[in-house]
Amino acid sequence: MATPAATDFAREKRLIEQLEFRIASADNSEKFQTILQKFLPALLLKLASEHVDNRNLTIKVCQYINQRLKIDEGIQLPIEGLSKTFRESSSPFVKQFSILFIQQGLVRLSPKHSIDALPAILRTSVRATNHDRNDDRMFVVAVDFLLTTLQHWKPPEHASQEDEALKALFGLDSHQSRSISNQLSQFLLYDPKASNTVTTDEAIKTTFDKHFAVRSAIVPNLATFIFTSLFVDDERFIPATILSVDANAIASGKADVMFKQCNFDMESDDLVDAAFDLYAVAKPKLQTRILGLLARSKASTTRTEKIVQIIESQLSSPVSSLEASKLRAAMFSYLIWAIRISPTIQLVAGRLQGSLKDFIELQGWPMASDLSPTDLEIRARAYESIGLLAASTNQVPRGKTESSFALIAWLFTSLRCDTGRDVKHSIEESLGRLMTATSVDDPEELQKFKNLLLWNILASEGDEDPIYYMPTRTNAQYPAVRFANKIFPLADVDARVMDLLALASDRREVVEEGHRGLDPSWHSANARISGTDTISSPLLPSFAQFASRVFTEQTSRSVREQAVLQSAPALSSIAIFSRNLIASQAWRSSTFAVTTDSDWQTRIEATLDNEQAARALFKTAFEQESTKLQSKLLQNCYEGMAKASIDCGRVGFQLTSLASNSSLNALDEAVLAKLELATRSSQDRHMACRTIGILISSSDAWQAYVSRAVADCKPWQTAVGQELNLVEGSLLKAAYVLSRAALRGVVHHLNDLVKSVWLSCTEIIQKSTSKSLRQVAYVAIGQLALCLPSASEPLNGFVILLDSMLADAKKENETAVSALGRFISQLWNLLGADKQMELLDKLYDLHEVRKTEFQFALGEALAVSALRFESSSTMTEFDVDAEMPCSSPSHELFEILLGAVLSKCQTTKPALKKAAGIWLLSLIQFCTNSDLLRSRLRECQAAFSRLLSDRDEVVQETGSRGLGLVYEKGDKNLRDDLVRDLVQSFTGNSAKTSGTVTEETQLFEPGALPTEDGQSVTTYKDIVSLAQEMGDPSLVYRFMNLASNNAIWTSRAAFGRFGLSGVLADSKYLQENKKFYPKLFRYRFDPNPNVQKSMDDIWKALVKDSNATVDENFDLIMEDLLKSIVYGREWRAREASCAAISDLVQGREVEKFGKYLDEIWKVAFKVLDDVKESVRISAMKLCRTMTGMLIRNLEVGEGTTKRAATMLKHAMPFLLQQMDGSAAKEVQQYAIVTLLEVVKKAPPRSLRAYAPVILDTLVNSLSSLEHESINYLHLNADKYGFTAEKLDSMRVSSVGASPVSEAIERCLDSLTAVSTSSKDTETMDGVEEGTNPIDDAMHRLEASFKSTIGLPSRVGLSRVMITLVIRHHAIFRPFADRFVRLVRKSILDRNATISQSFITALAYLLRLASEKEVRYTIAYAQKLYFESLEVSHRAVAGEIVQAVSKASNDVFINFASGFLPFAFIGRKDLDEDVRNRFESAWKDNVGGARALHLYLREIVDLTTIHIKSSLWPIRHACCFAVAELTTTMETGRAYSKDEATLLWPLMQESISGKTWDGKEKVVVAFPKFVKRAEVIWPDATKQMKTIIMREAKRTNSAYRPHALAALAEYAKVRTDLDMSAEVVPFLVDTVEALLDTDEMDLDEKPSVSNRSSESVQDETLCSIITCLFANLHVSTASDVLEQSMAIVKRAHAQASSIVEISLCQEVKMFVEGVVEKEQEKDADEMKADRSATSPELSGQKFERFLHELVLALLDVDRLVSARHTTHASDTETLRFARTQMGLKLSQVKTISLATRGVLSKVFDGWLENERSKPLRELIVQAVQINKTAIASVG
Repeated sequence: MATPAATDFAREKRLIEQLEFRIASADNSEKFQTILQKFLPALLLKLASEHVDNRNLTIKVCQYINQRLKIDEGIQLPIEGLSKTFRESSSPFVKQFSILFIQQGLVRLSPKHSIDALPAILRTSVRATNHDRNDDRMFVVAVDFLLTTLQHWKPPEHASQEDEALKALFGLDSHQSRSISNQLSQFLLYDPKASNTVTTDEAIKTTFDKHFAVRSAIVPNLATFIFTSLFVDDERFIPATILSVDANAIASGKADVMFKQCNFDMESDDLVDAAFDLYAVAKPKLQTRILGLLARSKASTTRTEKIVQIIESQLSSPVSSLEASKLRAAMFSYLIWAIRISPTIQLVAGRLQGSLKDFIELQGWPMASDLSPTDLEIRARAYESIGLLAASTNQVPRGKTESSFALIAWLFTSLRCDTGRDVKHSIEESLGRLMTATSVDDPEELQKFKNLLLWNILASEGDEDPIYYMPTRTNAQYPAVRFANKIFPLADVDARVMDLLALASDRREVVEEGHRGLDPSWHSANARISGTDTISSPLLPSFAQFASRVFTEQTSRSVREQAVLQSAPALSSIAIFSRNLIASQAWRSSTFAVTTDSDWQTRIEATLDNEQAARALFKTAFEQESTKLQSKLLQNCYEGMAKASIDCGRVGFQLTSLASNSSLNALDEAVLAKLELATRSSQDRHMACRTIGILISSSDAWQAYVSRAVADCKPWQTAVGQELNLVEGSLLKAAYVLSRAALRGVVHHLNDLVKSVWLSCTEIIQKSTSKSLRQVAYVAIGQLALCLPSASEPLNGFVILLDSMLADAKKENETAVSALGRFISQLWNLLGADKQMELLDKLYDLHEVRKTEFQFALGEALAVSALRFESSSTMTEFDVDAEMPCSSPSHELFEILLGAVLSKCQTTKPALKKAAGIWLLSLIQFCTNSDLLRSRLRECQAAFSRLLSDRDEVVQETGSRGLGLVYEKGDKNLRDDLVRDLVQSFTGNSAKTSGTVTEETQLFEPGALPTEDGQSVTTYKDIVSLAQEMGDPSLVYRFMNLASNNAIWTSRAAFGRFGLSGVLADSKYLQENKKFYPKLFRYRFDPNPNVQKSMDDIWKALVKDSNATVDENFDLIMEDLLKSIVYGREWRAREASCAAISDLVQGREVEKFGKYLDEIWKVAFKVLDDVKESVRISAMKLCRTMTGMLIRNLEVGEGTTKRAATMLKHAMPFLLQQMDGSAAKEVQQYAIVTLLEVVKKAPPRSLRAYAPVILDTLVNSLSSLEHESINYLHLNADKYGFTAEKLDSMRVSSVGASPVSEAIERCLDSLTAVSTSSKDTETMDGVEEGTNPIDDAMHRLEASFKSTIGLPSRVGLSRVMITLVIRHHAIFRPFADRFVRLVRKSILDRNATISQSFITALAYLLRLASEKEVRYTIAYAQKLYFESLEVSHRAVAGEIVQAVSKASNDVFINFASGFLPFAFIGRKDLDEDVRNRFESAWKDNVGGARALHLYLREIVDLTTIHIKSSLWPIRHACCFAVAELTTTMETGRAYSKDEATLLWPLMQESISGKTWDGKEKVVVAFPKFVKRAEVIWPDATKQMKTIIMREAKRTNSAYRPHALAALAEYAKVRTDLDMSAEVVPFLVDTVEALLDTDEMDLDEKPSVSNRSSESVQDETLCSIITCLFANLHVSTASDVLEQSMAIVKRAHAQASSIVEISLCQEVKMFVEGVVEKEQEKDADEMKADRSATSPELSGQKFERFLHELVLALLDVDRLVSARHTTHASDTETLRFARTQMGLKLSQVKTISLATRGVLSKVFDGWLENERSKPLRELIVQAVQINKTAIASVG
């Protein structure tokens, strides 16, 4: 019994043998293929048999199959079964043979079957694990097959239904899809010419080589394949990156779409590593693209080693092509990005810096020559990168300062020597970054930096640096000074010296940087920015340190440094900075300590001028410094004064006035000479003279000095020019020395010197005409009057002097009024009571002077006149080191002045009230310590309160400032009352500070309320009078209400002036009154800058935590602002509210103000239309703020944050609402600008929910945004030299270039954006929740077809359709049919441009339309063409066909059976424009006449339908189409039975009917049709003959020649018919009618052309002759021949050369036929039966006809009698035709001897006179033939 194993073996073998037998028995390919399809996969499995015999047998069968397959390449193999066998088997034999047969089977597949087999092949080819060599081979086969398939397979579009089905069909896992993606990427990279190929596998290289030749056909489909659902985004990244730079535009465009629609996570480690790996094998163009992508990835910046490799490889690359330059630029962009982002870049910063330096030095360092602009840009980037790398660690480590110094020195050398502009900027930027990165503590290194920076500050062109010894080409001062300011603290005196040196530069930026270095506030800000601010204020250097460095270390300075420090700018800065250092030291621990803010210097000056205690502290501190340093500082100031430095003069005087006598006495005499020099300059003369007065008065020589000065004043009457300057200086010096000597107590009475100076001043004031000299005299008198003791007796001429002073004071001379006040203090006690009051009244009368500054000077003068040195305004006048003298103030005078001023503050006279307010303010300000003043503060408060309601702003300011001063000096009760009144006035409608109204109170400005008589209502009395006249008492209240509102505002405005900020900020009352905050917050943004500043001060003082207070009262503030912005009656309130809202919403969470967003947008746009321009500007700023906030939030997180969604939800509906026609023009304009900006900046996903409404709005707004003048131009285009069509073309171009179009495209892009959630963020108002944005957009676009008006909107709508088709076809495909129908309805527009736009859109839409809609469109176009009376409609139909041909050629080809027949007929239209449109479509899609045969039935069917149309243009076009169809369809081939049967009815119909213009084309085509339609002759001969004879007999003169010519052609075609008996008599009649004179004289309708009747006659005769000889035969009857001869003679008798030529040519061709028949007879050798073949050939009848023909045409008698001169005088063309005819006649054998004799005579005559060589040769030939024939007969 056999074992089971043996049984299985035998059974298996038996099965194999049976299959072998079946295969061998297959006697044809079909049977063989059937067996293989069923059994080949199973057979291959037997290769895995355990039995060797069975395996060998299987191999044998497989080899047989292989051999037979090679014989017949048409046999198909079971690819899917073989793939499954390969996939499921693990046997190497099975796999090997499976691959063999799969390879053979794949190449046999048709394109369709290849696509079907592709999924199985791809699934089989890739294994995740356990793959062997056969698997690798199979993968190569699969790749080869895939690339082959992609040559003709266009994969489905992304996101389509077919695409989704593709994923399930292929069934690839992630490993398989990734492997395929990688291999396709390698193919895209492959270049057989490149040395570094992407793959080393020879098999795959062979495959790539095979397909590289057809790469252009593969790549577009490959790109689409990659974008299918088979691959995820990560797998698409590398192929998409490669394709994005592919030369194939379609492929690169598809890659761009992938980058837009795919989510490539550039923070993924896998993608980043893949990008770096791709970079290593990529070409420069692709490398540039990769670097651009990596520049978006933060994760890529952590691969520092790879970054270094990229940088080093590019910097060392010798390639210098354009692509290499672009790559280097991209490399530097990426490097800069990496440096800024990478957390680990500092680890390789040193290596990168070294590489960059080597690269720069390789180009040429420190200066490079012959560099291209691109190389210069790269060089600049390299410098910039060096700086970024140095700053990447935030601070250079302390252990690396040496390398830091070397790098900085290297950069400074580069900066000084490299002259490239952009390169220089980059070097400066690098140094700027190193400034913040450098921190040096080592003293030696510190000194090296100082030496480097100092040298660069002082270096000039040509100087060689001490490190690299490179000559300087450009200045490096600015970065050197910046560097010193950055790395050295404020206390470093060496750095401050560098700042001083910078001040002498001629470059503004260097000077500014020097000033910054000396400004502590700048150092404070710098410390805060750098994070090194550990103390509140920077540490200042001590004055001793600074002065020692500046004044004493002169031996160590260079000559250049010393010279710079002695310049005027340096001297002034040394003086100011020294003064400030002393003040800071002196006040450090006092209440006068000055913070080092931006007003540091100003505060010091103000404190020194106004605070006596502070001056004392300064004096003490200055005296504590060494005498040497004091002297040096003073000498420095005096040196600057000598060089006309005003700052030195001011500081020098301050220091001199506070210096001790011992310090002054230590100064040498040279100082005085410098001061004397300064007195010659008018700018600082007063300071110099005053300083001299202080210095001289401290010595014993003061009297002699005064005497000399008085003597120098003597020639004042004649002095001019420089002499006048000397007199003025001498007078001032004398006055200042005398006054300072009096202050020192050495002048106790009016001595002679005093009197002499006084006398000189008096004379000058009374007599001098020099204004400047008089001013000097007033100053001198003022100084003497103030400083000298009170006079005990009247001075000489004081009355006259007083009158002069008053007279000059009325001329607004402030110096005179100041001197007057001081002079009064001397005279007051010497005057009687009446004189005193009279003098004061004269002073009060000075209120008439309008100049405000003068009134302040007068107020100060009044204070000084009463209190002298007790007035604070004279504080700085006591400027000597001595005891304060007894000033003898007059309290009586002060009491009088105060009472008078208070009373005058209540006056109703505006000028006096204004002046009195200023005087009262001055008295309070300068009489601080007066007890009398303190006792009357309440009266002052009331007076100032009344001033707040005045209409004059200066008066308001005065009242405000006065209340502030009163508040400062009052007690607690007074302060509380004042605050309460102010707040009530501030927040209420009835203000206590508004004052009372009397009859004379001015309520309105003159002219504000004019009356009929030209007057105006101004006062309360005027109002009452007007009310009485009008009989309406209520007018009083109405006007008063108006004035009250005015007063309320103006009193509020007064709060923003000077002093009320301190009053309000110091009160707890306000902190408890919440209603005050909204008002105060708004007033912080008042249009008046004074109000703003004051309110800011109040806010800062009152509100400790501004943000917390605003948050707490946010709703209260916002509601008040929203109310004020619209309902505020004053424009100031509306303007301030706009600015306040803008500030309020910025920086706050949207949840805080979200509920107000709608209202904010509403009021903002409402105020945009305000009547006040400044309000509109403020509203515009608010709108921009809201827009900016919206855009910034949209950019955060790709616009998906809740804040962005909320703002967008509120903003969008409102912006869109403003664009309707009801809004103001300005509002609409800003709304559209805002909307466009939002759309431009908003990420697509955030815009998606709003895109439908925006899209609808923008499309409709295109027309409304067009300028109004366009309509005028359109109506009057002719006036301006252009057509309406040209204007429309320009309008269309503007639509395309409009930012609105760009926004529309972005909206469309957003519709395809992938949402981050299943539901969009928000829904638009007016859209049902849950509505798909795409559906909504389509619905709105559908409605737009009805709502849009105007060319721009209509054109824009058509372009939206085109964009949807081209860029968004996947989402638009389901809606395409709907829009095709809508567009068809919109095509017929009165405006041709709109019509053209919709036609183009329709053509694009057909790409996505269903077959049904395409056919409807064809039918619609045909209806327009065939059924419309309008030419324009036919043109539209042509445009449709042409547009489809160009825009959707695939559709045109697919539906060619509908388009091409239509185009064939349309191209024959009578209108040229219509004809050209159809012609273009026809030529673009038809390659030859074969197309006519292909679409013959369709053309015939369409023509048959419309050839009988009642519209003549359509009927004619169909006839012309039939004519062309018969003449051009496969020329030379006879029609088949079916073709002829189809065309014959059309030909009959086209030629039937009466004659019409152009019918000749049809009749000419008729014989051509007959010739090729021989197959229907038996059935149609009678009809054909009838038709041609009918057409020939038509009498239309223009048509008849063509019809006769057609008859001739018909006769030539139908050789089987003898029509001569019928045609020749007809021709005889026609000739008779044609040549009959009476007949020709009839009134006939003119022919279509402008030809003359003679030319028409000649043409007709030529056609008759042609027709005649076409119908003659040798067998023609005798009577017909006689009739024919008659025709010939009549034609010949016309003596027309054209007719003669035609006769000769036709006779020649007729004779040629005769000759041919003779030759045929001879060839057939028909000797016996000659008569049967040609019965008349030799008969007398035909011989006689030829003889007569010769006699008639050659006109022998006439020619002989004229000695043959007639023939010689004819044209050569005629002679040539006649000679050829004679030659042919001579060749006829049957011609008689008589005839030959005639010919001999004619030939001889011709030969005698002919000169043309070619003609002579022909004549000679004819003579010889004729002679030979005669001889043969003889």
